[in-house]
Amino acid sequence: MVVEWLQDTDSFVIYGAQVIAYGAYTAIMRLTGRKPECFVVGKTKGKANYPTGNPEQIEGIPVRPIEEIPEDSYIVVGVTELIQKEVLPFLTENGYHNVFPLTQHEEHLLMSAYYGSIGKFPVIGRTSDSSKKLPEIESDGAREVDFALYEVRNDRDKPLADHPDLFSFEIPIQAGAALTDTKIACISDNTGDNISEKNRMYCEMTVAYWIWKNTLHEWVGLEHYRRHLLIKPEMLLDDIDAIMPLPYICYPHEVSQFLRFTTEGVFNALLKSLQELHPDEYEEYRSILYGKYQYTYDLVCARKPVYDDYCRWFFEITEYMEDKMSETVPELLETRAFSYVAEVLTNLYFMSHQKALRIRHVEKEIYV
Repeated sequence: MVVEWLQDTDSFVIYGAQVIAYGAYTAIMRLTGRKPECFVVGKTKGKANYPTGNPEQIEGIPVRPIEEIPEDSYIVVGVTELIQKEVLPFLTENGYHNVFPLTQHEEHLLMSAYYGSIGKFPVIGRTSDSSKKLPEIESDGAREVDFALYEVRNDRDKPLADHPDLFSFEIPIQAGAALTDTKIACISDNTGDNISEKNRMYCEMTVAYWIWKNTLHEWVGLEHYRRHLLIKPEMLLDDIDAIMPLPYICYPHEVSQFLRFTTEGVFNALLKSLQELHPDEYEEYRSILYGKYQYTYDLVCARKPVYDDYCRWFFEITEYMEDKMSETVPELLETRAFSYVAEVLTNLYFMSHQKALRIRHVEKEIYV
């Protein structure tokens, strides 16, 4: 793990300046008491509210361009694996050889250790082995669980270099099937009770809606073509209600992360809708929004009654935003703003239910 690797050096830097890098910094600080000399990026400034923009400092630690970093520096690479595909060859070509990439698995190990040290977000499943996929275990006579984990696919998906075979409980489903004549999966989100035609606004949440309205499994879940939850049916125990990926840690809070991808108008519409529909919970929701933890990617696995309650709550809010807010905030209907609202709402629901629900966390895998 990265903590052991850092024992070989007196100083280090972290490549990246967003949630993965900030999470790595937070965890390393907690576990070792050590701070990086700086955060490192390809550039330090970008357009306001644009995803490539980076801060100039994080908690007083400077963010510097890679050109200012000595070649013998120890570098922890804290960016997504999609970006690592470009960053790692660049570092090698430019003489940086003391490099530790935070792969999905390494990030999971680090953040599992961190959250365990502060008593938050308990983990189940692997926390040490290096194999990518969890093996499908033969039944030992334990009660079988009626479980379906739906993998969202879209006809616009780009081919992946590394995509695993699916387990028997993983079911591909085509999202936005109402918007194309191309068929890519045996199950589509335009059957039964559905909102498939809204896929360009809601992205994977049209499948979330379909699962809610059209399935009767004991447990259900949603994952993506390029993002999987590493779950086994054996994990779906009687004393668990939901399984999520570990949350990211946002700097300075979740709102800042949300505004990297959408507008203040969308955010204000969300706040107003929450206040109108849930006045008693509004202050709690605001405290979560301005907190640091965020479940991302809408990766959810839960008992069906829990999943249904989540979806009822979720779509009541988004439908209210569509009906009451879109006239003054036209980007709600003209862009994929609801896909970013979806991550915020998914986070709000499960963060606000930390005491009411027995939530456990598993590793996620992102394929490129």
